[in-house]
Amino acid sequence: MEVSKSHPHNSRGDKEKIWIPVISLIVGIVLLFFKFYAYKITNSQSIYSDALESIVNIVAGIITLIVIVVAAKPADDDHPYGHGKVESMAASFEGGAILFAGLLIILKAVEVYYRGEIVTELDMGLLITVGTGVANGLMGYIILIRGKKLHSEALRSSGTHLMTDMMTSIGVVISLVLVKFTGYMWIDPVIAIIFGFMLCISGAKILIRSGYVLMDGLDKETLQVVAKLFEKNYRPGVIDIHYTRVIRSGSFHHIDCHMVIPEFWTVSEAHYFSDNFDMSFLKDYPVEAELRIHLDPCRRVYCENCEVKDCPIRKKDFIKRISLDNMEEVTSPIESR
Repeated sequence: MEVSKSHPHNSRGDKEKIWIPVISLIVGIVLLFFKFYAYKITNSQSIYSDALESIVNIVAGIITLIVIVVAAKPADDDHPYGHGKVESMAASFEGGAILFAGLLIILKAVEVYYRGEIVTELDMGLLITVGTGVANGLMGYIILIRGKKLHSEALRSSGTHLMTDMMTSIGVVISLVLVKFTGYMWIDPVIAIIFGFMLCISGAKILIRSGYVLMDGLDKETLQVVAKLFEKNYRPGVIDIHYTRVIRSGSFHHIDCHMVIPEFWTVSEAHYFSDNFDMSFLKDYPVEAELRIHLDPCRRVYCENCEVKDCPIRKKDFIKRISLDNMEEVTSPIESR
């Protein structure tokens, strides 16, 4: 027997996931203007690398906004599990764009290193770079925190990207300070090359994570939340829970589990019990979700772990129930007995 229930739709969360990338996009366009102005007056390759990354920020911001609108659409006949997977696809695109930008920065910086160019207007360049770096850092931190809270892969990758952009700005500041006080112009393209490699690594990490989610890889953090909520919502009759799996579709989670219950219960009693359990569980679950419970009979081997009173088939007295907050046990494909 299987029972499923869905968590009420979180419209507030959907609205928040839309206005966050809108604000990020506006801020990104303004910062892009300042960065290219700084590059124009300084001719600094490290500032150019920072500005090039901002172009990726804007493109990624537009795509993130479109993707979140699509992901918020409810399930339909063509997409019975909803549209949330598109968030991970967008994260993959953003990771690829960051990786590509890193490669472009490296190629351009290597060319400038061998050609040799003069960096000018360092004071103004430093001022603009510090300001844009702080703005990106704050925006990235906010988006990353909200992305984790809303379980949005698109927002998490966007926030991670902006935080990386801030680190690039720090590198640019270090580069300009060193050039200013040493007079060695080769430092500028070398720093740009270093941060180009850092961008490539950041993009690769986002690609790997988004690919892991697309392939429904094991998410220990989410499974730990599930296990703790199983324990919180325990009631006599839940003898054991195992073979728990979670599929993430954007911020919507599909949760499957096997629950061992007393075998003498009728179909109606079992259905009523599991229905109350999943409704209670989903009220506590942090995002919109669906819980599907496969019911297994106790087969009279769990008597020492079953708290159900007046059991007509009990063979042994109750001693201690099975804890449900152990992730390894609730995810095991086999029963504990």
